[in-house]
Amino acid sequence: MAHDRTRLLGFVVPDRTTLLAIAGFGVLCLVLLVTGSQQRVGDAGEYMAMSYQFSNLRPPAMSLWDLADIDRHYAALGDSMASYRGSARSEAALLSDGRYDQLHFWIYPLLAAPFVKLAHWFGVPDTFGFGALHVLVITFTFGVVLRRKGVVAASLLFISPLLWWIDKPHGDLLVFCLLLLALLWARDRPHLGLLCLSVLAAHNMSLNLVLAAYGIWMLLLHGRNLFDSGRKWAALVVAVVIAASHPVYYLVRLGETDPVHLIEDLSMRLPTLTRLVTPLLDPYAGLVMWWPALVVAAAIGGVVRAWHRPLVNRTARAWAVVWAPFVTAMALLLAQAQNTQPASGGTFALSRYAVWLAPFAVFAFGHHLTTRRATRVGVAACCAASAVLSFHVARPDRPDVWFTVGPTFISDAVNDHAPWLWNPVPQIFLTREHEQYTVVEPVANETCTKLLAVSGQWPGDCPAPTDVPDDCVRSYFCYANRSGDDYTFQPVDQFG
Repeated sequence: MAHDRTRLLGFVVPDRTTLLAIAGFGVLCLVLLVTGSQQRVGDAGEYMAMSYQFSNLRPPAMSLWDLADIDRHYAALGDSMASYRGSARSEAALLSDGRYDQLHFWIYPLLAAPFVKLAHWFGVPDTFGFGALHVLVITFTFGVVLRRKGVVAASLLFISPLLWWIDKPHGDLLVFCLLLLALLWARDRPHLGLLCLSVLAAHNMSLNLVLAAYGIWMLLLHGRNLFDSGRKWAALVVAVVIAASHPVYYLVRLGETDPVHLIEDLSMRLPTLTRLVTPLLDPYAGLVMWWPALVVAAAIGGVVRAWHRPLVNRTARAWAVVWAPFVTAMALLLAQAQNTQPASGGTFALSRYAVWLAPFAVFAFGHHLTTRRATRVGVAACCAASAVLSFHVARPDRPDVWFTVGPTFISDAVNDHAPWLWNPVPQIFLTREHEQYTVVEPVANETCTKLLAVSGQWPGDCPAPTDVPDDCVRSYFCYANRSGDDYTFQPVDQFG
């Protein structure tokens, strides 16, 4: 796709064909938005309440009167918003100066607030305000990927399970887009990349690890050029202020840098290898299970690009720059692993943290994948198959996994024929095999080839294994995997 030299606000304006493709994708997103069900998923109730506060020029923390006013507003909008009534938190641990804060920070609701105000003026549900923000952000990001990486990358990344979040007040689509923009802008617009990641760090404090890794990458890549003008210094200061807004706000309000610490223990931990790679490999919720076309295409594209890369002598700093994206991805895996509930809601089935990881696939793509006619035909077929599969499993009207939780055909196959191959973190196995949340009791798969003991107790609907080793008995969780007529055992200490 040829680029003309017309510029708008420092960006090259795309050619006509590219603009038509971007417009077509934007229309698709709008159609999905207006035909959505406005359902509440995950933490949407908190985000909606805080955005309502901002849209009425009130602070994000809510008084009892504010909470009642928000519920009156939802009632006036009709039955479509019934699930949002009473969904904002009013817990004593979050109370300060007569106002209740929320567990999640207010930067995402603040970004949506202008659009929510427009929704009020038009008399439509506040969810359309969040949807409008999503459509703008995802369409812009789609255009950037299309111009820089080509139609294959744009199609596989965006005509995908990501569209499930288009009409839902949940921050995962924003995380995906801003992280992807930061990765694409690393070489030519590092300050914009830092600003994107500072917003994400404010949205979720665990992403400060990613911001730190990205900042080191930018220092290695650009050196003193990061600081050689007043405008660049101003961008860096703004990025620091945005990232610091989360811990400073809650420290002033609640005496803690993160309110989640007031509800549960979330001290920094070194996760197990299984927990670290769960968003990628887990057969219940991983990227390989629910977004296979992206994983396969990224693997093939990465091998092709590496094969054609010329061999050059590099300095230690140059090698550090080459490996910096990988280190940043590892920082993201470490960040998501600090959450002790990987089987959380707010998704159709795919782990939300897998959505965070998906942007790194962009490094495997380039325009070279569509240079040959035979390759173009194969790639087009792959993209079309990916789109059909995505809309089958991740249509925006599908309900939250909280209501449809269950095993997958891949997890059933693994558990039936090779149960030793993968021992999920207990929360995922408990949730998907019990087919409900919050239950922490012994459970097994349907064929009793994989059992999970809790506090030494085995599930009653399967024959209990014998000769259980002492370390399995002492462990809070322990898997028993059938191998022929016997079992192999794997103690597990971390719940999630």
